[in-house]
Formats: sequence, structure tokens, C-alpha cells
Amino acid sequence: MSPSTSANVPAQLTGQLEIASNHKTKRLPWLDMAKAYGMFLVYYGHFVEKIADLQGFSADTVAYKQYKGIYAFHMPLFFIISGFVYKYKKQSLPSFLYQKVLTRLVPVLFFNLVAIGIYVADNFARGNNGITERYSVTSIVTDLLTGYPFGNFLTWFLICLFTVELLNHLVYPVVKDNLWKRSVLAIATLLIGYYFSINPHLTASLPIRGLRTWFFHEALVGFSFYQLGFILKQVDIISWFTNSSYKYIGLGLTLILTMATFNLNQGPFSDPRGMVGLGITDYGNLFWFVITAMTGSLFVILLALSLPNIKGMKFIGKNTLILLGMNFFFMDFTKPVIEKIGISVFDNGLTVTLFCLALTIGSFLVTTPLIQLLNKFLPQCIGRPKAHGPLLPALLR
Repeated sequence: MSPSTSANVPAQLTGQLEIASNHKTKRLPWLDMAKAYGMFLVYYGHFVEKIADLQGFSADTVAYKQYKGIYAFHMPLFFIISGFVYKYKKQSLPSFLYQKVLTRLVPVLFFNLVAIGIYVADNFARGNNGITERYSVTSIVTDLLTGYPFGNFLTWFLICLFTVELLNHLVYPVVKDNLWKRSVLAIATLLIGYYFSINPHLTASLPIRGLRTWFFHEALVGFSFYQLGFILKQVDIISWFTNSSYKYIGLGLTLILTMATFNLNQGPFSDPRGMVGLGITDYGNLFWFVITAMTGSLFVILLALSLPNIKGMKFIGKNTLILLGMNFFFMDFTKPVIEKIGISVFDNGLTVTLFCLALTIGSFLVTTPLIQLLNKFLPQCIGRPKAHGPLLPALLR
């Protein structure tokens, strides 16, 4: 799976994470629902991407428009949610790093190894011997040292989130909970990240991956949305919407604004597909990028506040880490299915929508038994280091 086709996938995305760092804090149902809707967009977006790819990423097709619209805001949404659930905990830097390694990087390692295992098994079943061509010890070690997924690129978000949270921890003594300082910091990191994205020559001479080491480049922009989530919590705007019928007005307005603005972002894009990609540092026009990212994210949040809490969706919201980690498996099987059906069938917008809906729902259903097994036997590998499992002890007290 190449970064160019799946980099924008997609806190906390790590599904099992709690509403705040304090494990005694009550979960907010709407947050689980918002994460579930966000993960639905991740899966749907990757499936519709395959159709758009086979259609040559033509701007006139329904698949491309859906693809571009989803990618305009679905990853900023997860950074906003991550910032919303942030709660400062006084701890040393080594203690902080140890906790984040267990909750962010151990799942990355686990699902990258799972991906390689599946790839090896698939190659063996097909009688191929391409494993050494695709993965080598040198490339894997280099990826590990530079904070880059070596087998499952969709886990880029967890690595980037690790960097975002580290930056946030380091600047906390300076900004604390001051909303003005955090606002200025959010604007500054957004502008710096955007500047480097449109001037890649400035960092081209840096060794290995340059600013993309540990996804630092992407983390600058992600950090700005992370701060937005923190600010939304501090001003308590969500509670105001929760107890007011204005949430329905806001839902309609954010939907209209998102649909009206996402295609106004015509670049400049470095990727020939011409769409926003946080995982590949491609944002297009800064103004339209920010507007659509904010309105689209707020739409999903207001949707979660407006619709009833559905048990199945809450289950998805609590287990988004596993769904993120296994998304690559379903993506790799999508393109051959589309080719077998015939790409001409997907000239119809209804067909595109129903096909991607069916694949997304089907993927969630297929993954459900795996979610239950991992939660029971290997919770420590999926972002729950405090859990006791039959195979591993608790890794964090």
C-alpha cells in the first residue's frame, strides 16, 4: 500500500482511549458516536478512492467528488477530537513518553507486523517470493528509527498523534490552559506547516525523511487542530449545543458550508489527484482548507449530538484503533472486485454510494469478532496498557 493512495486515512483514533487521560472520567456518548462516524468516513473514503483511481481521478465523476469531499475534513476531525479529550497530567518527560509509547506506538508496531504477516501469507499462497523485495531489514530498521510505518501506512496517524501530543506536553508549561496563547500557537504552527508544504525545497537537503521524520511536518498542522479541540472544550460550546435546538440549525449550516466549499480548494496541490491529504502534507489553498476542515469536523460533531446513540455505532467508536489497523486488509481487496464488476457500472452516483456503503458496513461486521478477540486476549497491543490479559500482564499501572 503506497503512501500516495492511503496516507490520509486516520482521540482519539485509538478507539479504546478514554475521554480524558484520567481513567475515572466518564465517557461522553457523543464522542464515541463522532469517532464512529469519522471511522465510517475513513473506510468509505478509501473504498471510493479505489473507484476514483480506476476512473482516472476525473473531477467530473461522483466517486472523485465524494473522495475529495471526505478527505477535506475527516483527518482534522480526529485531531480536534484528540485535543478535546486532552487533560493535563503532571508527569516527567520519561513517564509521559513511556505512556505514549504504550498507547500509540505499540499498536503501530502490532498492526504493522500483522500487515506484513498477511502479506507474507498471501505471497506464499500465490506462490510468489517478493517479500524480500518489498521489505528488508534495512528498510524496516530505518522506518522504525524515523517513525514511519513499515508495513501498514494507515497507522501514520498514530505516529503523528504521538508527535502532536509530545509537542503539546513540551509547550504546556508556557501556554498552560490560556486560550489566547493556545490560539496564537495554533495559528503559528498551521502557518509554519503550510509554508513548508508549499516550499518543499527548503527541507529537501535534510537527511533521510527531513521534517517528515516522526511525521513532524504533518504534526505541525495536526497540532493546530488539536488546539482547536482543546479550545472547544474550554469554552464549553458543545454543552451549549447539546442542550439547545440550535444544534440542528448548526448541523444544516455546517453541511451546506462543507458541500459548498470543499471543491473551491483548487490548490496548489503537489499530488496530481488534486485533493487535501494531511498524511502527505498536501493542503491546497490554505483558506479553503481551514474553512472546510472546520465546517466538516463540526458537522460530524453536531451529527453525533443530534442523532440517537446507537449501540453498534458506540461499539465502533470505542474500537476505532482496531478498525484503523485492519482497514488496509479490506482496501487491498477492493480494486480487483471493482474491476471484476466493471468500472462502467460506477458512472452512476447511486451505485457508487451503495457499493461503498455496503463495503464499509460489511467490513465493520467482519472485523467485529476480531475486535472482541483482541480486547479479550491482547488489549495491551491495542492501546490499553493498563488492562490485564490472559497472554500479557498490564504494562502500565
